[in-house]
Amino acid sequence: MQSFITEQYNRLSVHVMPTSQYANCYLHLGIVNEQGRIPSAVFAVIVRLLFRQDSLGKRKLRQQLWSMYADELRCELEQKGETQLASIRLRIPAGLLPGTDARTLDALKLLADMLFGSSLQGVFDFDEVQIQEELGWAEHHAGYDVSNWDKVVQGRSLEWLGYAERSRDADVEQLQHCVRDGELQQWYREVLCSPLHIHVIGDFQSDVMIAQVMETFVPLLVTAEGRAIPSVIGHGQSTERREEGEMMLELMDIQQCKINVTFTTGVTYGSSDYPALFLFHSLFGATPASRLQSELRERKQWVYQIYSTLDDYRGTLHVTTGTSSGYVTDVLEAIDAEWLRICSGDIQEVELNRAIQNVMHYVQVGYDLPEQVVNLHIDRLLNRVQMTTPQFLEAISCVTAEQVAEVASGMKKAVTWILYPESEYSAPVKEVTHE
Repeated sequence: MQSFITEQYNRLSVHVMPTSQYANCYLHLGIVNEQGRIPSAVFAVIVRLLFRQDSLGKRKLRQQLWSMYADELRCELEQKGETQLASIRLRIPAGLLPGTDARTLDALKLLADMLFGSSLQGVFDFDEVQIQEELGWAEHHAGYDVSNWDKVVQGRSLEWLGYAERSRDADVEQLQHCVRDGELQQWYREVLCSPLHIHVIGDFQSDVMIAQVMETFVPLLVTAEGRAIPSVIGHGQSTERREEGEMMLELMDIQQCKINVTFTTGVTYGSSDYPALFLFHSLFGATPASRLQSELRERKQWVYQIYSTLDDYRGTLHVTTGTSSGYVTDVLEAIDAEWLRICSGDIQEVELNRAIQNVMHYVQVGYDLPEQVVNLHIDRLLNRVQMTTPQFLEAISCVTAEQVAEVASGMKKAVTWILYPESEYSAPVKEVTHE
């Protein structure tokens, strides 16, 4: 497996992987909002405004992409614990097409122009229609998509545990104040002061590509830094963490109960226990063959879907599902029962071996995809760990049932959050509010 060659200049890190394995050249610009320096909704809207399809004029952007034979420019936002990552991706066809080096350089210049162009013009200038469109997007998607009930119930649990410094509603409200008070320009300057990671994968000479990236971005970084003004970032109050083991019920206008059980794992990404935790995740609820799927969906038929999600950055594991109100108690008890079975060491050798093979296949297939290669590298960078993919796979192959049971036993149930149909609830309930 090949690895990235890295060179750094102040906040800019360039990572290149020369390879003839792919028919395309892949570019990834990562903008890191460290530890929520910038309110997440403000950061998301500014990035989306910068990289909108019509930010340079829709026709002009399309012409530039066509001249490079490039596909659509993609902009994605992810929450990595308390850190937010904006990923801007471009794919440039290579192979037998002429002028690959020149088209790749044009793509780098396009990304740099879209990021720094407003700074060079001295104004963060977007028309009111674009800003209002992005405000509408933020109201539904910032933090988590409010139309996706799985994301909502997971988000409630994280806010309760104190992993979100501000509630989602408070973040959106701050964004609205920011737009109304004309502060987008100041926050844009903060975005330009964020760490930048540029990944390039393709058939090129590493030293040449690194030089091209540096020559394209470094002068713009220096210019932006010269125009910097005092930071608008304030110091918020420390986050209050709740007691673990709580069960919260929130009434909502929904048709089915939505449940999220959050465990704290006590295991950090890249630690010696991490491979065993990843296998527990696979056995417990990560795959269609997992215990929760087999027991609750296939055998009991209490749920249509149930799955676990491992959050490496926050050290949490979520079990998320939906069910009718009559099965809520049964589902919660069954989740506990399957967890305790693994804690007790009730793991068959054939089951463990199948889980190991599934994980190795999943990781190896993913590692053949350029975007996944970049994602794994960024995870290692943000977590500041040295564990490589081959090292992880080797560790997975050596995990024992006893190690999985030990990791499971070290987990704690932090909070259970239930979104309950208000039309079906008649008993008194303490109202949960989100400020």
